[in-house]
Amino acid sequence: MALTARIVESFQRLGELASESHTDDLLAVDITMQQAKALHVIASEPGIGMTALATRLGVGLSTTSGSIDRLAEMGLIERRHDEQDRRHVVLTLSDEGRAVVDRFRDVGVGILREYLPHLRPAELAGLQTGLDGLLRVMGARTPPRQPIRDTGAHGTP
Repeated sequence: MALTARIVESFQRLGELASESHTDDLLAVDITMQQAKALHVIASEPGIGMTALATRLGVGLSTTSGSIDRLAEMGLIERRHDEQDRRHVVLTLSDEGRAVVDRFRDVGVGILREYLPHLRPAELAGLQTGLDGLLRVMGARTPPRQPIRDTGAHGTP
């Protein structure tokens, strides 16, 4: 357990150091945390509906609607009517929205690319072995996400 605690503390410290050294990269994207969360959910579930998005975010439909309105005004998402049920609106990222999501992801990847080359070969090999094991365990224990069925404005399918 002591080793597990040290690893968790190390990951927390890595996050702190990354945040300290790359805050400007993250702040350069002028969106709120709620909007960033919405973009990430839409990126992982293209075509998600408004009700399902609100459920995933754990907020009300009116809060989600406001965030989506602003993201659409910024050109980061596209809204269209569901082909099967025109009452429902489905959401996807625009090219610009995809670039914003990629930019967030690139910050983390950039940090790794910056610092990993400074590790000794044995450290890199040990890190890879540990990450392989973590990916194996997470892959085996993470059930596939079930889609949330979108409902109409009054909660009816």
